[in-house]
Amino acid sequence: MKKHRHSHSFILSFLHFFILSFLHLSTVQAYDVELGGIFYCILGSYRAYVTHADVVPDSNGKYAKEYSGTVVVPSQIRYNGRNYTVMSIGPNAFAGCEKLNVVRLPSTIQALSACAFIGCSNLRQVVLPADLQAISSCAFTGCTSLQQVSLPRHAEVVDTLTFYCCTSLTSVILPHTVRAVCQGAFEHLLSLKHLYCFSSIPPVAERGAFTFADQQNCTLHVPAEAVQLYHESPVWKDFKSIVPLQNGDYTGQGYQRGDINDDGHIDANDLALLRQLIVGQPDEAYVRWAADVNADGIVNAIDFVIQSKR
Repeated sequence: MKKHRHSHSFILSFLHFFILSFLHLSTVQAYDVELGGIFYCILGSYRAYVTHADVVPDSNGKYAKEYSGTVVVPSQIRYNGRNYTVMSIGPNAFAGCEKLNVVRLPSTIQALSACAFIGCSNLRQVVLPADLQAISSCAFTGCTSLQQVSLPRHAEVVDTLTFYCCTSLTSVILPHTVRAVCQGAFEHLLSLKHLYCFSSIPPVAERGAFTFADQQNCTLHVPAEAVQLYHESPVWKDFKSIVPLQNGDYTGQGYQRGDINDDGHIDANDLALLRQLIVGQPDEAYVRWAADVNADGIVNAIDFVIQSKR
């Protein structure tokens, strides 16, 4: 136990040094406008992104102005008589904001740039939009108070060091679209207890993706028919407990029976897909789950009849 505490303390000390060094070496673009305590840069005639208040930190790695408490980013701002859609979180936008606790992002946000929240040691919660397309490297490095996170619904890659040293993170959810987990993405996750991965095919996990995460005490939840595949796959096989996802795991993440293309709507497009699936079963676990409209474990004409009446 003493060794573990010593190791944890060393990690945090090194992380603090790394973050301060990074902030000194980085250039944060000056903002164009401050509205409601949030700083923005304007792009073209209709787009804006969130940035930091100051260009560079002082000798202690601190900014004269920084975000704190709860920050709710709007979907649109008005500047010089024109409306701008807030479409991304810029590089280092919230970097080093140690008094930041909660951030809520609108559905218009498409990307989190590199190191967007690096060093936000008291950040407890980030509400990410379902249609977020990209989270860049080091986005949440050093967010030691962050406890739970769900990746964007159609994310394909967990980038390098994305959640490095998020030592309080207990639960992570990877959608069925994830295909790769990069080096250090979940390194030093000392409190991780549950990892939910909805992909039927184990994502390619680079060596070091889970270094110093407690894979012996973390339960990996995967599609029932893929349990053996995960047991046999590099990196994933190091999880001691690999168990099947339950129906409640799907519904708890907003997946719907009948929404076969997972676009949030049950419509004619899903009916057309179901017609095709009855002939040949798909390989993707989520698609099979969604196509089984009556939840009887079989995709057949009965599901088609039920779907057509919706």
